[in-house]
Amino acid sequence: MIVLGLLLLVAAVVLALVGVLSNLGSSHLLGSNFEVLGYHITGSSGRLLLYGVILGAAGMLGLNLLLAGLGRGIKRRVSTRRQLKADRKENERLAHERDELSEQLEQERTAKLSAGAGGQDEGLTESSERPGARQAGRGPTGHKE
Repeated sequence: MIVLGLLLLVAAVVLALVGVLSNLGSSHLLGSNFEVLGYHITGSSGRLLLYGVILGAAGMLGLNLLLAGLGRGIKRRVSTRRQLKADRKENERLAHERDELSEQLEQERTAKLSAGAGGQDEGLTESSERPGARQAGRGPTGHKE
């Protein structure tokens, strides 16, 4: 693609030079009433062609810069949209995982409470048999004294 563009550019420059050089001389002078945007242009038709080539090159450069800027902006917006979509999917996945882990934790807590409730009932009956009794060597907080 780059090679083709370079070949076309070289061909355009060669054709422009041939056009300018072949239209020089007294036989190719412009008429005295030749005017562009209120300005009288003197010289040959080759010079007029050269002005046209310069103006066309400047126009193409401006158009190229405009399209490059638009392309960069479009690429940036597309990239941002893709990233936003990926972030949303990741957030949904993480929220789903969080909900699953929350349910799993709740189930484990329920299982521990139901298992611990049977063991605590036995412990309560032991301590109710000996009111105010503490385990030997342990304080009210359960730590060794």
